[in-house]
Amino acid sequence: MSRVLGNYAGLTITCVVGVAFVLIFAASSTSFSSLTLILALFTFASVIAAAMMIAWAAEASQYSISQGLALAIVAIVQTLPEFFVEGAIAWNAGQDPVGWLPNVTANFTGANRLLTGLGWPLILFTAMLSRSGNKRSGLHVIALRKEQSIEVVFMLGATLYYVLIWLRGSLELIDTFVLLAAFLGYLWMLSRLPSERQDPREALDASPRAIVELRTRKHRIIAILCLFTFSGLVFVFISTPFVDSINTIAVALFGAGAGFFFIQWIAPFLSEFPEKVTAFHWARKVKLAPMALLNFVSSAVNELTALIAIIPIVFALSIGTIGPVSLTAHRDEVLLTMAQSLYACVCLMDLKYDVRNALQLFGLWLVSTAFVETRFAISIIFLLASVVELIIQRRRITVFSSFKQTLQQYFSRHS
Repeated sequence: MSRVLGNYAGLTITCVVGVAFVLIFAASSTSFSSLTLILALFTFASVIAAAMMIAWAAEASQYSISQGLALAIVAIVQTLPEFFVEGAIAWNAGQDPVGWLPNVTANFTGANRLLTGLGWPLILFTAMLSRSGNKRSGLHVIALRKEQSIEVVFMLGATLYYVLIWLRGSLELIDTFVLLAAFLGYLWMLSRLPSERQDPREALDASPRAIVELRTRKHRIIAILCLFTFSGLVFVFISTPFVDSINTIAVALFGAGAGFFFIQWIAPFLSEFPEKVTAFHWARKVKLAPMALLNFVSSAVNELTALIAIIPIVFALSIGTIGPVSLTAHRDEVLLTMAQSLYACVCLMDLKYDVRNALQLFGLWLVSTAFVETRFAISIIFLLASVVELIIQRRRITVFSSFKQTLQQYFSRHS
């Protein structure tokens, strides 16, 4: 228990020190100096610390409050760091369109492609290298349950909606309404499913498990809400200096174009880091590998819907009027994100994720990340690969029938 308390105390101190440093030296985030590097270090550390506490609270909430409310809270808070970072970028874009508008696409495209291109394959690779209790080899295929078709279907729908955004070359308020409606419908459907039966002692590490093991339900709820509130306040203070310092350092050291790259990959990697640690911990236990993969699928749905939906709202508040958020400077990024997400969805048409799928996703993601000039070509390859995958799986596609059966099983009886 002392070790657990030490973990929480260490993260809390890190956040408090980071916020204090930001309040004193916030102006240094927009003009490069040695102080900017120190500020960046403190904001990076605070982002990771706050995101880690959010992740622990989210994990514990699944076993501490009613199932429907738990699912709604977990779905939101797991991507909460991304919301703050994307909101800060959208606000900056309204204040300084020339300098920041091109960066609006950076964070949400990078965050989604990190999940499906790096996160999904590493989940399977981790499970493959792990050993089960009787020393047999780890998983080579991760299979999802029938009711988990809900996540796949909503991810597919959100991905296809990206086609409209790409063709239009902008995000508008109508996108906010559509994507938020999809997100709320997604949460509502998940809230009707039965609760998880997984033993928290097997699924959780010591820190989130300590919350679950608090004496009363009231104490558990208070602890979870305190962690959510504290971490959320940290992000309120940290997000803008965090994004500004990344951009300032990147531009100063590597030139004007480097800011986009750093915001696209460094910011989401740091803010998603605790979630990835949790998922890889589950994948190591083999039995929990489907939970790990589903965690990333659910996060992808959240980023494709709610995360995108906030951009037009924050941008409109920043500029003081309703208007489209132009994505034309990086339309290829939107196309690649849509194409990669589509291939990831198609891989799960039979509710199974295998080594071939993981290798193709990881390989194409790696090439498109290392060689920027290949991104349009990689988009076409992903689209063609999706067609090929559909042909390969044409007799094994079960996601839609499973989705229909889930609706009949869990919704018709509650109507």
